[in-house]
Amino acid sequence: MEIEKLSPYVRVAIDSILDPSWTLEERVIWDYELLYLMEGELLVTVEDEVLHGQAGDFFFFKPGQRHAIRIVGESRIRQPHIHFDLTERPDSREVGVSFKPLAQMNAKERGWFRENELNDRLYFIPTRFRPADPLPLEKSLFEVIREFAAKPPFYELRLKSAMLAILAHIMREHYWGSAMKSGGQLERLSEVRAYLDDNAHRGVQLDELAERFHVSKFHLIHLFKKGFQMTPIQYHQKIRIEKAKTMIQYTYLSIQEIADQLGYSTIHAFSRAFKANAGCSPSGYRDATSG
Repeated sequence: MEIEKLSPYVRVAIDSILDPSWTLEERVIWDYELLYLMEGELLVTVEDEVLHGQAGDFFFFKPGQRHAIRIVGESRIRQPHIHFDLTERPDSREVGVSFKPLAQMNAKERGWFRENELNDRLYFIPTRFRPADPLPLEKSLFEVIREFAAKPPFYELRLKSAMLAILAHIMREHYWGSAMKSGGQLERLSEVRAYLDDNAHRGVQLDELAERFHVSKFHLIHLFKKGFQMTPIQYHQKIRIEKAKTMIQYTYLSIQEIADQLGYSTIHAFSRAFKANAGCSPSGYRDATSG
């Protein structure tokens, strides 16, 4: 999958409230569906595997994947959900939402199946997952539903951006969850990153991080590289240089003043760090990005 070319097309986005008599017979869909079980309980059968869904669970159905849904108990079900293509295609507006098994589809309908591009290990999204913090995902999901219903000016752009936020959130959490085997590592990693972000205005040493977060330097480097493919100090240097780029391009501060605000001991130390990360000197970057 060429992730930089993703441009999602939202086919349906709705907040469904269902009574206990509702069922979804086995079907296959042409696109992707993200379903959030906000209230109630479901039995979801996916390719003959039965999953017991409870409030807070998300389900992700892929193109061509057989699935059926049945309500458990007598409580109402609330399941906001979205049908979408990963990338808008010439026939995206023609294709609807399937409620048929494969055997009942005609030749044209069988040609509507999208390729499942989320089988790669890096981008894989499981059929059922439960986020550690569902609120950001829930917020983006309801943004899509509101935009789809109201269709204000330029809603298509908001739909695409919100869908990209949803996909990034799910993929990142699944990647971190797979990489962090021991309990508490993801939380610790998030705390370290937040600390580095909050201290972009000064230098931070590995000893300081190890003492603050009660972990050995070796383990901290190992953990951080799993999550971000770089060491904590490399990450910190990167965000400091990104902040410097913004200041160089969008303020009239001198290079010396920028170096001082970012906590570099000398302008020469700042220039060396900037060139190592950006490939040019701070003054060269200002010349290249000005007017």
